[in-house]
Amino acid sequence: MSDGDAVVSWVETGVTGLTKERADSPDRNSTCGPDKQRRSYIAKGTFANPAKESPISLVGILKGELLSRGYHDEIVDNLDLREDNTSVAVLVNPEARLTFILFARMDSTPNVVIVGKTECYPRNG
Repeated sequence: MSDGDAVVSWVETGVTGLTKERADSPDRNSTCGPDKQRRSYIAKGTFANPAKESPISLVGILKGELLSRGYHDEIVDNLDLREDNTSVAVLVNPEARLTFILFARMDSTPNVVIVGKTECYPRNG
């Protein structure tokens, strides 16, 4: 998921302890049929300087990066998903068949979580 790597690169300078997990094997817990599979990607970290960070601005920057790459908002009105200490955005790219969930919060760690998942696609071989 090169888009996941690009989004995470925007985060790396302001987030410490960033861990990245890429599912090299198919997601065995998915609801895909027996002839299909799904892959996932997750990155988590903590704000380097929480006094200067804002979940809303961080998610906004990440969302802007994905929008520039052809993603679309999955939720029409996300005002219910935003408040001073928490921000969430869900974006999907129908051509790449990828969905990203961007989450940032101030009150507990990890402060930042980025999840990417593919749609179900045919298994190879």
